[in-house]
Amino acid sequence: MSESTIKLELIAILDEVFRRRGYEAATLSELSRACGLGKASLYHHFPGGKDEMAHVLLRRAIAELNDLAYRHLDRPAPWHERLAGFVDGFAVYCADGTRNCLIAEFTATAARSKFGDEIEQQSSTWLHKLARAFSETGVTEKRASRRARELLSTLYGALVLARLLDDPQPFRQIVRRLSDGFAKEQQPP
Repeated sequence: MSESTIKLELIAILDEVFRRRGYEAATLSELSRACGLGKASLYHHFPGGKDEMAHVLLRRAIAELNDLAYRHLDRPAPWHERLAGFVDGFAVYCADGTRNCLIAEFTATAARSKFGDEIEQQSSTWLHKLARAFSETGVTEKRASRRARELLSTLYGALVLARLLDDPQPFRQIVRRLSDGFAKEQQPP
């Protein structure tokens, strides 16, 4: 097995540990145990330790969200189809409410002090993309920005509720309602 294949497998395992346990609780002992490696072997792949692992996972989560959700906002299609595609892609990223968002996990923990600027910058870019799509509905720039923030608040709120209840149904219901609503919208509000 090649070094890059091994590292990809390690990243997938680390991702699950960080999502499940959070940044603080994901100790090096737990991370190495989950990977089936000693700490020294884990450091071989990630010389920067836990911070490097977390940063690699953050970059991966951003790329995954861009690929699954935010790319829909840049495709040539009517705004309502692009927004419905975004919502559906976000649901895929969160495994229909059964998988925590690593970026949200990092912002709610001590990892924010390490990665907060990068997360904030990326979030601003994403909000701008969403607002641009909403602006095509004919609303003011201020209203488009508000609708973008409300959309993310609704999705992340439903994801948190699903985690609190240990039931993905609230998330799935919100995704269905949003996606159906955007797909049906043909005229500006």
